[in-house]
Amino acid sequence: MHKLGTSPVYSPSRISTYESCPRQYRYRYIDRIPREEESIEAFLGSRVHEALNRLYRDLQLEKHPHLDELLKYYDTEWRRRWHDQVRIVKRDRSIEDYKRLGERCLKGYHDAHKPFDRGQTLGLEHRVTSSLDPAGRYRIQGYIDRLVSVGSGRYEIHDYKTSGRLPVQGVLDADRQLALYQLGVQGTWPQAKEIELVWHYLAFGKELRSRRTPEALDRLKATTIALIDQIEADTEFKPIKSTLCHWCAYKDICPVWNDRPVTTSTLSISASDHRRSAEVTAQDDGQAFDLRAVSREALREAILAAAETEGAEIRFTDHGDLWVRMAQLTPPAALDGRADGWTQLSDESLPLLFRQVERARWSATFVEKLERYLAS
Repeated sequence: MHKLGTSPVYSPSRISTYESCPRQYRYRYIDRIPREEESIEAFLGSRVHEALNRLYRDLQLEKHPHLDELLKYYDTEWRRRWHDQVRIVKRDRSIEDYKRLGERCLKGYHDAHKPFDRGQTLGLEHRVTSSLDPAGRYRIQGYIDRLVSVGSGRYEIHDYKTSGRLPVQGVLDADRQLALYQLGVQGTWPQAKEIELVWHYLAFGKELRSRRTPEALDRLKATTIALIDQIEADTEFKPIKSTLCHWCAYKDICPVWNDRPVTTSTLSISASDHRRSAEVTAQDDGQAFDLRAVSREALREAILAAAETEGAEIRFTDHGDLWVRMAQLTPPAALDGRADGWTQLSDESLPLLFRQVERARWSATFVEKLERYLAS
């Protein structure tokens, strides 16, 4: 067990790593096992971030950013920083495919935002820190891609994404990372009257926004403190097997992938793993089974029974789709469903369901049953 008095400074990515897989967390943050391996997605994201930082640094020096120069910088850094430990998981894509994606991201951003005169850039890769409790025992730090003042006490926290998945609004409204950064900005700039969270999904040419109420930030503090307590109390750091394993740099030493005994269920669902594997297995008294073999009718009955204790309403369509509504939550209850509060269970809705677990509104067991239905 870690001693809370000497608790490290946490970051959103550190906490998310634990949610995805406690064993990966241990390898990275406690054992500090070095790894030079890097996914092509991470490499691409770093190069695009660097190019956009270069763009705004040039603007601060009153240099007009030309697209050709921006792309040339990107190409130079791509070649200079490439190394043989960059790994491509998706075999149907080549290095050049990813490189061209970065070029399209930069061109789309440049064309959409020139002449880049909205607001004043206050910081690039700007470090922010905050305490989640008055005693300062729970400390958070992070780096804002770009912090902007747009005047009259209004600030914007910008984040660049090269992801190939575009989230629904409800996912952004429950996002932890930029909201924790907001706490740091409020501590540094108490004159900030309004703070807007802005995501640039560059592959889609989309700019998405969200705001947090004081009540939402208080809930965020409480749930984050609870997560840190859970991490600090963990002594086993059991691995979680999921599709994210294919991108893990520690897969070669993980017992899940090396036929060594694992004491945890590989069915465990992480709040930050919103993708499903085609085949999901679990350990049950030493016997592996495929969730696809579980009867949907049996799962329906289990979900309906669990819904009664959760205060939830459940609907199954003729096509097998599952809809859920929490009666005690005021629609739309931070779920990106219809105006009447109903949300269809899907890959996109699962992150929102997990947020209800974090807020202690739903039980993890109930959400696990919903996840099993989707996987079957």
